[in-house]
Amino acid sequence: MIRLGKLGICIWALVVIVQFSDACHAEEPGRGKQRIFRVADFGAAGDGKTDDRAAIQKAIDAGVKSGSGATVRFEAARVYRLGRHERALGMLIVSGAEGLTLDGCGATLLSHPSNRIMAIHASKKIVLANLVLDYSPLPFTQGRMHVVSPKEGYVEFKAADGYAAPVLGGSKVYRDFKSSDCVFVRPDGAFTHSWLRISEITEPSPGVFRCRFHGAREHVMRQLKRTAVNDLIAVKMIFPQGKILLAPDGRHIATGAANINIGFCHDVVLRGITSYAAPGMTFNAHGSEALAVENCAVIRKPKTDRLIAGQSDGCHLKSLTIMPKITNCRFEALMDDSIAVKVSGEIVKRKEGNRVLLHHGDIAYNDCVVKAGDELELYDSSEKKHLGFAKVTATRRVGYRKIWATLANRHATLAQGDRVYLKPITPVEIKGCKFGSQLKTAISKLPPGVVSGCVFNDTSYGVHAFTDARWPCSGMPRGIVVRNCTFINNTVAALAWSTPSPGASPPAKFSLKVENCRFSLDGMKGYLLSAGNAASGISFKNCRVNIKDGRLLKQVVHTRNCNAVDITGIAIDKPNK
Repeated sequence: MIRLGKLGICIWALVVIVQFSDACHAEEPGRGKQRIFRVADFGAAGDGKTDDRAAIQKAIDAGVKSGSGATVRFEAARVYRLGRHERALGMLIVSGAEGLTLDGCGATLLSHPSNRIMAIHASKKIVLANLVLDYSPLPFTQGRMHVVSPKEGYVEFKAADGYAAPVLGGSKVYRDFKSSDCVFVRPDGAFTHSWLRISEITEPSPGVFRCRFHGAREHVMRQLKRTAVNDLIAVKMIFPQGKILLAPDGRHIATGAANINIGFCHDVVLRGITSYAAPGMTFNAHGSEALAVENCAVIRKPKTDRLIAGQSDGCHLKSLTIMPKITNCRFEALMDDSIAVKVSGEIVKRKEGNRVLLHHGDIAYNDCVVKAGDELELYDSSEKKHLGFAKVTATRRVGYRKIWATLANRHATLAQGDRVYLKPITPVEIKGCKFGSQLKTAISKLPPGVVSGCVFNDTSYGVHAFTDARWPCSGMPRGIVVRNCTFINNTVAALAWSTPSPGASPPAKFSLKVENCRFSLDGMKGYLLSAGNAASGISFKNCRVNIKDGRLLKQVVHTRNCNAVDITGIAIDKPNK
């Protein structure tokens, strides 16, 4: 054994620090031509107390102005405070940039929850790397419930030490909307997979908070029966938000949706980012092509008792034709889905020959981005069926979220109220990701693609490919491969598939292929597969399932209106004793 004296330990520590610094400042090919903009040179203190927002923004602006090849660099182990900023919802803005790298070197961005940490807008070839994201004050509070009354429709709790009291108020404060969500968590940190929206919080005695909820009495009762006294509750805190900034074309530069918001960009890489809290989503991209998310984590902050890591989706990506790649990421303790990938739809408002007036059908900060050369999937909303494909030869923008699109051919069956979706030209790739206990789905929506080498542990759904017949927020799924994955105790279904009708999805060689996967089902809950209206076939190859509660295979596979479902490739393991 080698023993180090005090001097030796000091020298060893210094070597480690220098090595970390060298890793951050390592020579890259052609680095001599690069331009490095250190946030410290613009006045950022990184002491966790000083409001560094303005100084960091100056460094970013200088990097953007200098052109492709610039790097904005933070200092390792520093905490950069981003104080409340009323003039703009996004704390840090990257807009109109190309070839810019923001290297956090392991630093922390600590934001106020009235704002969101960063917006990347109308930019190309951006790398955002090696940052930790957190909030102070926290955007949620939590505590242990000492009263759970399903019959009366309320719970009572005390805020845990170190957590703020919830905001008191009724429906004027707690609308039936995402900002009023709460979730229930067991003492061991596992989610009960039940949630409600708060309608009122009162304080019947000092330090005791009573929550009542939106929804029918039966619904509230059903959700509360899934939790119990001594379980924990996490409640979103409500903070006034900064102003929304709009570009001259009407597009949102920043939104309140996510810690990192990416809008109307091409080729953005998020690498090595760890997020410990989020007032909404953690990563959100819309109208943006070729996004990569690599080695990122949305997790509870270590060495704390925090119940949640994010208050909505972990990674919500509305890509267009070049689908995202998500690799080696971790997600846990989320109040919604871990990953949602979808192609937002347009609604046909008018038709004149081979010209159609399209209005974007998704959320307000998304815009119609159809352009000449794109191919569209056509969908009959009333009959719930695929109508074919159409090539776009020209477009004319007539307002925010509105364009005229000229199609190569006249499509007689396309009518007012129908929907069109951009046709993906590359597959979604989700590889090597791990999903821990959370509220809803690990991977949802999902255009054609491959999910491989992932572990799904204690999520409501593992992979859920579906579209909503009422709202054009996602195209029709098909051609999805799930291979070399492990599914453990998914409370609703390990795999799920649903479309409005068997004819809704475009023709495909298959709907879903499952290969070399392992499933573990427990407690008379959760299907291995739940599928409806899959027209192109579902198959399993070299898969195994351990059904610990003794159900038969046919009892854990539920299908409706599906063609060619082949489960012969599933072998049953004997239950553990």
